[in-house]
Amino acid sequence: MDLNDPYRHVYEYTGMMMLVSGYVDAPKKILVVGLGGGTVTRTLRMIYPDAEITNVEFDPEIVAMARQYFGYAEDAKMKLVVEDARRWLRRTTEQFDVILLDAYHGGYIPFHLTTREFLEIVRERLSPGGVVCSNTWTNQALADRESATYHAVFGGFHHYIGKWSTNRIIVAAPSNLPSPEEVRSRIVELEVARKPERLDLKGMFDNLFESNPTWPASTKILTDDHAPVNLLKDEK
Repeated sequence: MDLNDPYRHVYEYTGMMMLVSGYVDAPKKILVVGLGGGTVTRTLRMIYPDAEITNVEFDPEIVAMARQYFGYAEDAKMKLVVEDARRWLRRTTEQFDVILLDAYHGGYIPFHLTTREFLEIVRERLSPGGVVCSNTWTNQALADRESATYHAVFGGFHHYIGKWSTNRIIVAAPSNLPSPEEVRSRIVELEVARKPERLDLKGMFDNLFESNPTWPASTKILTDDHAPVNLLKDEK
């Protein structure tokens, strides 16, 4: 985070995750898995000031640093849960209009947050019309396995490929996703209505949207019984 300009996105992917705004209209409840410095949460609050936002972060030291150095704070519409996200999602009965997955450890996603079984829990926690938005990478052998796994749980999905990074943002939903033209139209309407600071959503959509994701037909999905994420994190 740029402390002198906190709405500037230092990392490309945090801005890319805001493209999820083209898939939902005025979400009431948002879940963010992985806190970091709170950049994603801060931007969501700017775009959707009336939404209830829940942050789930596993590491209490990350929470302490976010509060001390990056201005993160809970309020009446901002809730924090310090717990393993999968355990919490399995136990809660809440449903969310948007779920953003941005949990990393040691250069890759913890394996139990990548599997079909985990994504099935995520799917159950989405409200009708809800979407999941996940930060992944393109330059790992893991990418095809992630594609196959998201497809197995959600069916078709959209993805956005970073130009200045190796990040890939996946957007998926239990129901049919809107067409790319509908997504772009919603983004344009949002930018006119809310004028989000330091974000060029339309420009990102035009430059980063990739149609028709593909992967080899023989690609195995990630499951609780077999998810060698640590072995797949090396570059292709």
